[in-house]
Amino acid sequence: MFDFLRWIHHKRDVPPGTLLYAGEEKNFVPFLRVHSYDTNNLDSRTADALDQDSLPSGRVNFVHVVGVHHPEMIRTIGTQLGFPTLALEDVMNMGQRAKLAWLDDDTGFVVMKNVQMADHRLESRQVSLFWRNGLVVVFTEEDDGLLDGILARLGKGKGKLRSTGSAYLVAAILDALVDRHLAALGELGELSEKLEASLLEETTDDNLGQLYEIKRETILLRNILMPVQDIFKALLREDAETPEEALPYLRDVAEHSAQSVEGTFALHDILKSMIDYQISMIGIRTNKVMQFLTVIATLFIPLTFIAGVYGMNFQNMPELQWRYGYFLALGLMGAVGVIMLVYFVRKKLL
Repeated sequence: MFDFLRWIHHKRDVPPGTLLYAGEEKNFVPFLRVHSYDTNNLDSRTADALDQDSLPSGRVNFVHVVGVHHPEMIRTIGTQLGFPTLALEDVMNMGQRAKLAWLDDDTGFVVMKNVQMADHRLESRQVSLFWRNGLVVVFTEEDDGLLDGILARLGKGKGKLRSTGSAYLVAAILDALVDRHLAALGELGELSEKLEASLLEETTDDNLGQLYEIKRETILLRNILMPVQDIFKALLREDAETPEEALPYLRDVAEHSAQSVEGTFALHDILKSMIDYQISMIGIRTNKVMQFLTVIATLFIPLTFIAGVYGMNFQNMPELQWRYGYFLALGLMGAVGVIMLVYFVRKKLL
């Protein structure tokens, strides 16, 4: 999850614009899925390279590049479509912070994270998105199912996806990413609720360890989501190049994104409160133990005093020669102990 730190050394002493893959090693050959559609038709195919002749004008051309670990392939696609090298460098840097850039008056570029929970741990995969009128290009690290819902809607031939331009497709992709953000936040929230119920019953080392892990994943998710706010603010600015027909949908997605960010802050505060509660409970239990030990020690102070007095063994101590002196001393100790014990119980010190 520490991709923003893990891949920094890969870019050391490398000039800007160098296409160098900085990410986890992949063992598959990158490929493309090309979809061209209009209101009445949808053509889809899988290819090893981009053929510009397969991108007809008058349609929305949706290109999904699966795998960004092959520099020459990324360079070739960028050259064919006119994407700048600096943007392609960000595509191949898996530690890239979420960002929006307008490459020219017609071309937008977004980098975001696709997140999901696996075995109670947050996993993130980078998604890079280029768009211009009639063209949308998505780069993903692997085929993770992010676009399955969008492709299913395109295949049905109904709804706004088929009847509107590329701007609505961009909004749909951003919406799919934000939905993944909300799903991850929801799962962290469910884990927190279960853990809270368990902690209220009993504090164990395992529970405290899980509490730390959930808080850690929440912080990482928050760091991923916070820059996304800037993306939507830039897209919705009055001077942005965002098409007017896409603005209502982008505003809706922006609200969901804001909700996810607010949720991470709220969950973080709740987890912090749970930690504070556990620390307080541990302190209370420790104080109770110390209180009990203090009461026991206090009970024995007068008993020790009595035993010490009659243990001095002077010749002129009458009780030492008395037949019932031993029993008197024991009785006195017992009486003092009982009186003090009753007092402590009434004062709720025991």
